[in-house]
Amino acid sequence: MCKFTLFFTLEKFILRVYVLGHITSTAPRLFSCLRLLAKKDISYRDKAIALIRALGAALAVDGFPTFCAAVIGGSTVLPMLFSRVCTSTCTRARSGYILNRVRLVRFFSAFLSAWLSFLLLNRKRDSSRNFNRTPNSHPVRQGQQIVLLDTEDKHKLDERRTPQLAGRTLDLTLFAVTRAADVIACIAWSCWRHRRQGRSRWTSVETLVPWLADVGVFAGSAAVVMWTWFYIPDRLPRSYEKWIKEVAKVDTRLIEALRRARRGDFVYGKDTGQAELLGSMCEDYNWPIEWGNPLKTIPIPCEMVHMGTGPSCEWHAVSRFLQTFKCACATYLPLQLLLRTWTKHPRAALVRATKDATRSSFFLALFVSTFYYSVCLARTRLGPKLFNMKTVTPMMWDSGLCITAGCLACGWSIFAESAHRRQEIALFVAPRAVATTLPRRYAKQYQYREQTAFALSTAIILTTIQEKPEIVRGFFGKIIHRLLAP
Repeated sequence: MCKFTLFFTLEKFILRVYVLGHITSTAPRLFSCLRLLAKKDISYRDKAIALIRALGAALAVDGFPTFCAAVIGGSTVLPMLFSRVCTSTCTRARSGYILNRVRLVRFFSAFLSAWLSFLLLNRKRDSSRNFNRTPNSHPVRQGQQIVLLDTEDKHKLDERRTPQLAGRTLDLTLFAVTRAADVIACIAWSCWRHRRQGRSRWTSVETLVPWLADVGVFAGSAAVVMWTWFYIPDRLPRSYEKWIKEVAKVDTRLIEALRRARRGDFVYGKDTGQAELLGSMCEDYNWPIEWGNPLKTIPIPCEMVHMGTGPSCEWHAVSRFLQTFKCACATYLPLQLLLRTWTKHPRAALVRATKDATRSSFFLALFVSTFYYSVCLARTRLGPKLFNMKTVTPMMWDSGLCITAGCLACGWSIFAESAHRRQEIALFVAPRAVATTLPRRYAKQYQYREQTAFALSTAIILTTIQEKPEIVRGFFGKIIHRLLAP
Protein backbone atom coordinates (compact mmCIF):
# COMPACT_ATOMS: atom_id res chain seq x y z
CA MET A 1 0.00 0.00 0.00
CA CYS A 2 2.88 2.35 0.86
CA LYS A 3 4.59 1.65 -2.46
CA PHE A 4 1.36 2.28 -4.35
CA THR A 5 0.89 5.62 -2.55
CA LEU A 6 4.48 6.62 -3.31
CA PHE A 7 4.07 5.69 -6.97
CA PHE A 8 0.81 7.66 -7.23
CA THR A 9 2.43 10.70 -5.57
CA LEU A 10 5.41 10.63 -7.93
CA GLU A 11 3.17 10.21 -10.96
CA LYS A 12 1.05 13.18 -9.87
CA PHE A 13 4.18 15.23 -9.19
CA ILE A 14 5.74 14.57 -12.61
CA LEU A 15 2.42 15.27 -14.33
CA ARG A 16 2.21 18.62 -12.55
CA VAL A 17 5.70 19.56 -13.76
CA TYR A 18 4.83 18.46 -17.29
CA VAL A 19 1.68 20.61 -17.34
CA LEU A 20 3.58 23.64 -16.08
CA GLY A 21 6.24 23.15 -18.76
CA HIS A 22 3.54 22.84 -21.42
CA ILE A 23 1.88 26.09 -20.29
CA THR A 24 5.23 27.88 -20.25
CA SER A 25 6.16 26.82 -23.79
CA THR A 26 2.66 27.14 -25.27
CA ALA A 27 1.67 30.57 -23.89
CA PRO A 28 3.94 32.62 -26.24
CA ARG A 29 2.71 30.61 -29.25
CA LEU A 30 -0.90 31.18 -28.23
CA PHE A 31 -0.38 34.93 -27.96
CA SER A 32 1.10 34.94 -31.47
CA CYS A 33 -1.76 32.76 -32.68
CA LEU A 34 -4.37 35.18 -31.29
CA ARG A 35 -3.16 37.84 -33.72
CA LEU A 36 -3.62 35.37 -36.55
CA LEU A 37 -7.11 34.46 -35.40
CA ALA A 38 -8.12 38.13 -35.40
CA LYS A 39 -7.35 38.49 -39.11
CA LYS A 40 -10.32 38.28 -41.49
CA ASP A 41 -8.41 37.40 -44.65
CA ILE A 42 -7.51 33.90 -43.39
CA SER A 43 -9.88 30.94 -43.66
CA TYR A 44 -11.26 29.13 -40.61
CA ARG A 45 -9.42 25.98 -41.66
CA ASP A 46 -6.05 27.74 -41.62
CA LYS A 47 -6.87 29.31 -38.25
CA ALA A 48 -7.79 25.90 -36.82
CA ILE A 49 -4.56 24.38 -38.13
CA ALA A 50 -2.52 27.22 -36.62
CA LEU A 51 -4.25 26.81 -33.27
CA ILE A 52 -3.72 23.03 -33.23
CA ARG A 53 -0.06 23.48 -34.08
CA ALA A 54 0.36 26.06 -31.31
CA LEU A 55 -1.18 23.71 -28.75
CA GLY A 56 0.49 20.53 -29.98
CA ALA A 57 3.98 21.80 -30.80
CA ALA A 58 5.22 21.12 -27.27
CA LEU A 59 3.75 17.61 -27.02
CA ALA A 60 6.66 15.95 -28.82
CA VAL A 61 8.89 13.53 -26.95
CA ASP A 62 11.80 15.97 -27.22
CA GLY A 63 9.64 18.98 -26.34
CA PHE A 64 10.10 21.39 -23.45
CA PRO A 65 7.40 19.84 -21.17
CA THR A 66 9.07 16.41 -21.37
CA PHE A 67 12.41 18.08 -20.67
CA CYS A 68 11.01 19.79 -17.54
CA ALA A 69 9.45 16.57 -16.28
CA ALA A 70 12.71 14.69 -16.85
CA VAL A 71 14.88 17.26 -15.05
CA ILE A 72 12.65 17.94 -12.04
CA GLY A 73 11.26 14.41 -11.84
CA GLY A 74 14.66 12.76 -12.15
CA SER A 75 16.27 15.00 -9.53
CA THR A 76 13.46 14.06 -7.11
CA VAL A 77 12.87 10.40 -7.90
CA LEU A 78 16.51 9.27 -8.05
CA PRO A 79 17.40 10.31 -4.45
CA MET A 80 14.27 8.55 -3.17
CA LEU A 81 15.14 5.36 -5.04
CA PHE A 82 18.73 5.60 -3.86
CA SER A 83 17.68 5.91 -0.22
CA ARG A 84 15.31 2.92 -0.51
CA VAL A 85 18.00 0.78 -2.14
CA CYS A 86 20.50 1.70 0.57
CA THR A 87 17.99 0.96 3.31
CA SER A 88 17.11 -2.46 1.91
CA THR A 89 20.53 -3.70 0.77
CA CYS A 90 23.14 -2.14 3.04
CA THR A 91 23.84 -2.80 6.68
CA ARG A 92 22.36 -0.37 9.14
CA ALA A 93 25.69 1.31 9.93
CA ARG A 94 26.75 1.72 6.30
CA SER A 95 23.24 2.72 5.26
CA GLY A 96 23.20 5.47 7.88
CA TYR A 97 26.62 6.69 6.67
CA ILE A 98 25.42 6.88 3.06
CA LEU A 99 22.11 8.53 3.87
CA ASN A 100 23.98 11.24 5.78
CA ARG A 101 25.40 12.26 2.41
CA VAL A 102 21.97 13.20 1.06
CA ARG A 103 23.23 16.49 -0.30
CA LEU A 104 25.81 14.74 -2.47
CA VAL A 105 23.18 12.26 -3.69
CA ARG A 106 20.81 15.09 -4.58
CA PHE A 107 23.53 16.94 -6.46
CA PHE A 108 24.56 13.98 -8.60
CA SER A 109 20.93 13.01 -9.22
CA ALA A 110 20.15 16.51 -10.47
CA PHE A 111 23.36 16.56 -12.54
CA LEU A 112 22.55 13.23 -14.18
CA SER A 113 18.94 14.25 -14.88
CA ALA A 114 20.01 17.57 -16.39
CA TRP A 115 22.75 15.90 -18.46
CA LEU A 116 20.38 13.36 -20.01
CA SER A 117 17.53 15.84 -20.42
CA PHE A 118 19.84 18.20 -22.30
CA LEU A 119 20.45 15.46 -24.86
CA LEU A 120 16.69 14.95 -25.13
CA LEU A 121 16.05 18.63 -25.83
CA ASN A 122 18.82 18.75 -28.46
CA ARG A 123 17.63 15.77 -30.51
CA LYS A 124 16.26 18.05 -33.20
CA ARG A 125 18.61 19.20 -35.88
CA ASP A 126 19.40 22.86 -36.30
CA SER A 127 16.69 24.51 -38.38
CA SER A 128 19.27 26.59 -40.24
CA ARG A 129 20.46 23.53 -42.11
CA ASN A 130 18.12 23.21 -45.04
CA PHE A 131 19.06 21.22 -48.11
CA ASN A 132 17.64 21.21 -51.60
CA ARG A 133 15.53 18.12 -52.22
CA THR A 134 14.35 18.79 -55.76
CA PRO A 135 14.30 15.63 -57.91
CA ASN A 136 17.35 16.16 -60.09
CA SER A 137 20.82 14.78 -60.74
CA HIS A 138 23.93 16.64 -59.64
CA PRO A 139 27.49 16.32 -61.02
CA VAL A 140 30.14 15.49 -58.39
CA ARG A 141 33.85 14.97 -59.09
CA GLN A 142 35.38 11.70 -57.86
CA GLY A 143 39.08 11.61 -58.72
CA GLN A 144 39.37 12.21 -62.47
CA GLN A 145 35.73 11.28 -63.17
CA ILE A 146 32.52 13.24 -62.88
CA VAL A 147 29.58 11.15 -61.75
CA LEU A 148 25.89 12.03 -61.38
CA LEU A 149 24.29 11.72 -57.96
CA ASP A 150 20.58 11.70 -57.37
CA THR A 151 18.97 13.97 -54.79
CA GLU A 152 19.25 11.57 -51.84
CA ASP A 153 22.93 10.87 -52.47
CA LYS A 154 23.68 14.58 -52.81
CA HIS A 155 21.78 15.25 -49.59
CA LYS A 156 23.92 12.68 -47.72
CA LEU A 157 27.09 14.11 -49.25
CA ASP A 158 26.12 17.65 -48.22
CA GLU A 159 25.40 16.41 -44.70
CA ARG A 160 28.95 15.03 -44.46
CA ARG A 161 30.50 18.20 -45.86
CA THR A 162 28.41 20.76 -43.92
CA PRO A 163 29.47 21.10 -40.27
CA GLN A 164 26.67 20.40 -37.83
CA LEU A 165 25.69 23.35 -35.68
CA ALA A 166 24.44 23.54 -32.10
CA GLY A 167 23.20 26.34 -29.87
CA ARG A 168 19.41 26.10 -29.97
CA THR A 169 19.36 25.74 -26.15
CA LEU A 170 21.97 28.42 -25.47
CA ASP A 171 19.47 30.86 -23.93
CA LEU A 172 18.23 28.17 -21.55
CA THR A 173 21.80 27.28 -20.57
CA LEU A 174 22.73 30.90 -19.91
CA PHE A 175 19.59 31.28 -17.81
CA ALA A 176 20.66 28.32 -15.68
CA VAL A 177 24.27 29.53 -15.44
CA THR A 178 23.16 33.02 -14.37
CA ARG A 179 20.82 31.62 -11.72
CA ALA A 180 23.54 29.28 -10.44
CA ALA A 181 26.02 32.17 -10.24
CA ASP A 182 23.45 34.14 -8.24
CA VAL A 183 22.99 31.18 -5.87
CA ILE A 184 26.76 30.86 -5.33
CA ALA A 185 27.04 34.62 -4.74
CA CYS A 186 24.20 34.53 -2.19
CA ILE A 187 25.78 31.58 -0.33
CA ALA A 188 29.17 33.33 -0.26
CA TRP A 189 27.60 36.55 0.98
CA SER A 190 25.63 34.69 3.67
CA CYS A 191 28.82 33.04 4.97
CA TRP A 192 30.64 36.38 4.95
CA ARG A 193 27.79 38.08 6.81
CA HIS A 194 27.65 35.40 9.54
CA ARG A 195 31.40 35.60 10.00
CA ARG A 196 31.33 39.39 10.31
CA GLN A 197 28.36 39.34 12.65
CA GLY A 198 30.03 36.68 14.80
CA ARG A 199 33.02 39.00 15.26
CA SER A 200 30.75 42.06 15.77
CA ARG A 201 32.23 43.77 12.73
CA TRP A 202 29.04 44.04 10.70
CA THR A 203 28.32 47.62 9.55
CA SER A 204 25.30 49.35 8.08
CA VAL A 205 27.24 50.01 4.87
CA GLU A 206 27.59 46.28 4.25
CA THR A 207 23.81 45.92 4.51
CA LEU A 208 23.48 47.99 1.33
CA VAL A 209 25.69 45.66 -0.72
CA PRO A 210 22.95 43.18 -1.83
CA TRP A 211 20.63 46.12 -2.53
CA LEU A 212 23.22 47.78 -4.77
CA ALA A 213 24.32 44.50 -6.35
CA ASP A 214 20.99 43.95 -8.12
CA VAL A 215 20.99 47.53 -9.36
CA GLY A 216 24.57 47.21 -10.60
CA VAL A 217 23.87 43.91 -12.35
CA PHE A 218 20.89 45.37 -14.17
CA ALA A 219 22.66 48.62 -15.07
CA GLY A 220 25.64 46.74 -16.51
CA SER A 221 23.48 44.18 -18.32
CA ALA A 222 21.20 46.88 -19.75
CA ALA A 223 24.22 48.80 -21.02
CA VAL A 224 25.56 45.72 -22.83
CA VAL A 225 22.14 44.85 -24.30
CA MET A 226 21.44 48.39 -25.53
CA TRP A 227 24.91 48.71 -27.08
CA THR A 228 24.41 45.38 -28.82
CA TRP A 229 20.97 46.43 -30.07
CA PHE A 230 22.43 49.50 -31.72
CA TYR A 231 25.53 48.04 -33.33
CA ILE A 232 25.30 44.23 -33.47
CA PRO A 233 21.58 43.35 -33.15
CA ASP A 234 22.15 39.86 -34.58
CA ARG A 235 23.66 38.87 -31.23
CA LEU A 236 20.28 39.31 -29.49
CA PRO A 237 17.37 36.86 -29.64
CA ARG A 238 15.05 37.93 -32.43
CA SER A 239 12.00 38.40 -30.18
CA TYR A 240 13.99 40.47 -27.68
CA GLU A 241 15.48 42.66 -30.44
CA LYS A 242 12.00 43.23 -31.85
CA TRP A 243 10.62 44.18 -28.43
CA ILE A 244 13.37 46.77 -27.87
CA LYS A 245 12.67 48.20 -31.31
CA GLU A 246 8.97 48.60 -30.49
CA VAL A 247 9.74 50.35 -27.20
CA ALA A 248 12.47 52.61 -28.66
CA LYS A 249 10.24 53.91 -31.49
CA VAL A 250 13.12 55.41 -33.45
CA ASP A 251 13.46 55.90 -37.20
CA THR A 252 15.52 53.08 -38.67
CA ARG A 253 17.38 55.54 -40.91
CA LEU A 254 18.77 57.30 -37.86
CA ILE A 255 19.92 53.98 -36.41
CA GLU A 256 21.55 53.06 -39.71
CA ALA A 257 23.36 56.41 -39.79
CA LEU A 258 24.82 55.74 -36.34
CA ARG A 259 25.90 52.26 -37.42
CA ARG A 260 27.56 53.62 -40.55
CA ALA A 261 29.31 56.25 -38.46
CA ARG A 262 30.59 53.44 -36.27
CA ARG A 263 31.87 51.56 -39.33
CA GLY A 264 33.50 54.69 -40.78
CA ASP A 265 31.15 55.02 -43.76
CA PHE A 266 29.35 58.13 -42.46
CA VAL A 267 32.07 60.75 -41.87
CA TYR A 268 31.67 64.44 -41.07
CA GLY A 269 33.36 66.78 -43.50
CA LYS A 270 33.66 64.17 -46.26
CA ASP A 271 31.44 63.24 -49.17
CA THR A 272 31.12 59.47 -48.75
CA GLY A 273 27.79 59.18 -50.55
CA GLN A 274 25.72 58.99 -47.34
CA ALA A 275 23.71 62.20 -47.77
CA GLU A 276 20.69 60.37 -49.20
CA LEU A 277 20.20 58.28 -46.05
CA LEU A 278 19.26 61.15 -43.75
CA GLY A 279 18.21 63.38 -46.66
CA SER A 280 15.06 61.30 -47.14
CA MET A 281 14.39 61.62 -43.40
CA CYS A 282 14.67 65.42 -43.69
CA GLU A 283 12.11 65.40 -46.48
CA ASP A 284 9.65 63.33 -44.44
CA TYR A 285 9.90 65.63 -41.39
CA ASN A 286 10.09 68.91 -43.41
CA TRP A 287 13.59 69.77 -42.26
CA PRO A 288 16.28 71.48 -44.37
CA ILE A 289 17.91 68.92 -46.66
CA GLU A 290 21.36 70.13 -45.57
CA TRP A 291 20.80 68.70 -42.09
CA GLY A 292 21.20 65.18 -43.43
CA ASN A 293 24.41 65.92 -45.37
CA PRO A 294 27.52 65.16 -43.25
CA LEU A 295 29.60 67.31 -45.61
CA LYS A 296 27.58 70.47 -44.83
CA THR A 297 26.17 69.92 -41.33
CA ILE A 298 28.49 69.02 -38.40
CA PRO A 299 27.13 67.45 -36.24
CA ILE A 300 23.63 66.16 -36.99
CA PRO A 301 21.20 68.50 -35.17
CA CYS A 302 19.60 67.10 -32.04
CA GLU A 303 16.21 67.96 -33.54
CA MET A 304 16.68 65.05 -35.93
CA VAL A 305 17.19 62.75 -32.96
CA HIS A 306 14.00 64.16 -31.43
CA MET A 307 12.06 63.01 -34.51
CA GLY A 308 9.51 65.81 -34.74
CA THR A 309 9.14 66.88 -31.09
CA GLY A 310 11.06 70.13 -31.58
CA PRO A 311 14.57 71.40 -30.85
CA SER A 312 14.36 71.16 -27.02
CA CYS A 313 16.18 68.12 -25.61
CA GLU A 314 14.30 68.46 -22.33
CA TRP A 315 10.90 68.46 -23.99
CA HIS A 316 11.94 65.47 -26.09
CA ALA A 317 12.82 63.56 -22.91
CA VAL A 318 9.47 64.48 -21.33
CA SER A 319 7.52 63.49 -24.45
CA ARG A 320 9.39 60.17 -24.62
CA PHE A 321 8.54 59.54 -20.98
CA LEU A 322 4.83 60.24 -21.47
CA GLN A 323 4.62 58.22 -24.69
CA THR A 324 6.38 55.19 -23.20
CA PHE A 325 4.42 55.41 -19.94
CA LYS A 326 1.13 55.36 -21.82
CA CYS A 327 2.11 52.34 -23.95
CA ALA A 328 3.55 50.47 -20.96
CA CYS A 329 0.38 50.98 -18.91
CA ALA A 330 -1.68 49.58 -21.77
CA THR A 331 0.45 46.43 -21.60
CA TYR A 332 1.21 45.97 -17.89
CA LEU A 333 -2.18 46.88 -16.41
CA PRO A 334 -4.20 44.12 -18.19
CA LEU A 335 -1.52 41.56 -17.31
CA GLN A 336 -1.47 42.57 -13.65
CA LEU A 337 -5.26 42.50 -13.49
CA LEU A 338 -5.30 39.07 -15.08
CA LEU A 339 -2.79 37.73 -12.57
CA ARG A 340 -4.27 39.27 -9.43
CA THR A 341 -8.05 39.43 -9.78
CA TRP A 342 -8.46 35.66 -9.20
CA THR A 343 -8.35 36.11 -5.44
CA LYS A 344 -10.75 36.24 -2.51
CA HIS A 345 -10.26 40.01 -2.19
CA PRO A 346 -10.72 41.47 -5.68
CA ARG A 347 -10.81 45.07 -4.47
CA ALA A 348 -7.40 44.87 -2.77
CA ALA A 349 -6.05 42.94 -5.76
CA LEU A 350 -7.26 45.68 -8.11
CA VAL A 351 -5.45 48.36 -6.09
CA ARG A 352 -2.27 46.25 -5.94
CA ALA A 353 -2.39 45.50 -9.67
CA THR A 354 -2.84 49.17 -10.54
CA LYS A 355 0.01 50.15 -8.24
CA ASP A 356 2.43 47.55 -9.62
CA ALA A 357 1.52 48.31 -13.24
CA THR A 358 2.00 52.04 -12.69
CA ARG A 359 5.36 51.52 -11.03
CA SER A 360 6.64 49.21 -13.78
CA SER A 361 5.41 51.62 -16.45
CA PHE A 362 7.16 54.48 -14.67
CA PHE A 363 10.42 52.50 -14.63
CA LEU A 364 10.25 51.66 -18.34
CA ALA A 365 9.36 55.26 -19.28
CA LEU A 366 12.23 56.57 -17.16
CA PHE A 367 14.59 54.05 -18.78
CA VAL A 368 13.73 55.23 -22.31
CA SER A 369 13.71 58.97 -21.55
CA THR A 370 17.00 58.75 -19.62
CA PHE A 371 18.65 57.00 -22.55
CA TYR A 372 17.60 59.63 -25.10
CA TYR A 373 18.37 62.59 -22.86
CA SER A 374 21.83 61.19 -22.03
CA VAL A 375 22.58 60.89 -25.75
CA CYS A 376 21.66 64.55 -26.28
CA LEU A 377 23.67 65.66 -23.24
CA ALA A 378 26.75 63.80 -24.45
CA ARG A 379 26.75 64.84 -28.12
CA THR A 380 25.64 68.51 -28.02
CA ARG A 381 24.67 69.87 -24.58
CA LEU A 382 27.29 68.80 -22.05
CA GLY A 383 29.97 66.78 -23.84
CA PRO A 384 31.42 69.56 -26.04
CA LYS A 385 31.62 71.87 -22.99
CA LEU A 386 33.52 69.36 -20.88
CA PHE A 387 35.92 68.24 -23.65
CA ASN A 388 37.65 70.29 -26.30
CA MET A 389 36.15 69.68 -29.76
CA LYS A 390 39.63 69.05 -31.14
CA THR A 391 40.26 66.35 -28.52
CA VAL A 392 36.83 64.71 -28.68
CA THR A 393 35.43 65.53 -32.09
CA PRO A 394 31.74 65.43 -33.12
CA MET A 395 32.61 62.36 -35.19
CA MET A 396 33.83 60.59 -32.06
CA TRP A 397 30.63 61.42 -30.19
CA ASP A 398 28.35 60.18 -32.97
CA SER A 399 30.43 57.10 -33.79
CA GLY A 400 29.90 55.56 -30.37
CA LEU A 401 30.50 57.85 -27.39
CA CYS A 402 26.98 59.34 -27.27
CA ILE A 403 25.39 55.88 -27.44
CA THR A 404 27.79 54.71 -24.74
CA ALA A 405 26.63 57.57 -22.51
CA GLY A 406 23.00 56.59 -23.04
CA CYS A 407 23.72 52.90 -22.38
CA LEU A 408 25.59 53.65 -19.15
CA ALA A 409 22.91 56.02 -17.82
CA CYS A 410 19.62 54.31 -18.63
CA GLY A 411 20.06 51.24 -16.43
CA TRP A 412 20.09 53.21 -13.17
CA SER A 413 16.40 53.92 -13.66
CA ILE A 414 15.86 50.54 -11.98
CA PHE A 415 15.83 52.46 -8.68
CA ALA A 416 12.22 53.33 -9.55
CA GLU A 417 11.24 49.67 -9.10
CA SER A 418 10.66 47.83 -5.83
CA ALA A 419 13.42 45.69 -4.33
CA HIS A 420 11.96 42.30 -5.28
CA ARG A 421 11.26 43.52 -8.83
CA ARG A 422 14.89 44.64 -9.15
CA GLN A 423 15.95 41.07 -8.48
CA GLU A 424 13.59 39.68 -11.09
CA ILE A 425 14.50 42.21 -13.77
CA ALA A 426 18.25 41.95 -13.13
CA LEU A 427 18.19 38.15 -13.34
CA PHE A 428 16.04 38.37 -16.48
CA VAL A 429 18.35 40.75 -18.37
CA ALA A 430 21.70 39.31 -17.22
CA PRO A 431 21.55 36.10 -19.34
CA ARG A 432 20.74 38.16 -22.43
CA ALA A 433 23.73 40.38 -21.77
CA VAL A 434 26.00 37.33 -21.45
CA ALA A 435 24.53 35.91 -24.67
CA THR A 436 25.76 38.94 -26.63
CA THR A 437 29.36 37.86 -25.97
CA LEU A 438 28.79 34.37 -27.40
CA PRO A 439 27.91 33.17 -30.91
CA ARG A 440 24.28 32.17 -31.43
CA ARG A 441 25.44 29.00 -33.24
CA TYR A 442 28.62 26.98 -32.82
CA ALA A 443 30.12 23.70 -34.03
CA LYS A 444 28.38 20.57 -32.76
CA GLN A 445 31.65 19.11 -31.50
CA TYR A 446 31.77 21.70 -28.72
CA GLN A 447 28.27 21.03 -27.43
CA TYR A 448 29.63 19.05 -24.49
CA ARG A 449 30.83 22.36 -22.99
CA GLU A 450 27.32 23.78 -22.98
CA GLN A 451 25.95 20.47 -21.70
CA THR A 452 28.41 20.45 -18.80
CA ALA A 453 27.64 24.06 -17.90
CA PHE A 454 23.91 23.40 -17.99
CA ALA A 455 24.08 20.21 -15.93
CA LEU A 456 26.33 21.74 -13.27
CA SER A 457 24.22 24.90 -13.01
CA THR A 458 20.97 22.95 -12.79
CA ALA A 459 22.42 20.64 -10.15
CA ILE A 460 23.51 23.64 -8.04
CA ILE A 461 20.06 25.25 -8.30
CA LEU A 462 18.01 22.13 -7.55
CA THR A 463 20.25 21.02 -4.68
CA THR A 464 20.09 24.46 -3.09
CA ILE A 465 16.30 24.56 -3.51
CA GLN A 466 16.00 21.32 -1.53
CA GLU A 467 18.55 22.33 1.11
CA LYS A 468 18.02 26.10 1.54
CA PRO A 469 15.15 27.31 -0.65
CA GLU A 470 15.46 30.91 0.54
CA ILE A 471 18.83 31.21 -1.23
CA VAL A 472 17.26 30.85 -4.72
CA ARG A 473 15.67 34.25 -5.11
CA GLY A 474 12.73 35.56 -7.05
CA PHE A 475 9.59 34.11 -8.54
CA PHE A 476 11.57 31.31 -10.22
CA GLY A 477 12.84 30.10 -6.85
CA LYS A 478 9.32 30.07 -5.38
CA ILE A 479 7.93 28.06 -8.29
CA ILE A 480 10.69 25.44 -8.18
CA HIS A 481 10.43 25.19 -4.39
CA ARG A 482 6.69 24.52 -4.62
CA LEU A 483 7.27 21.89 -7.27
CA LEU A 484 9.90 20.12 -5.18
CA ALA A 485 7.98 20.43 -1.91
CA PRO A 486 6.69 17.12 -0.50
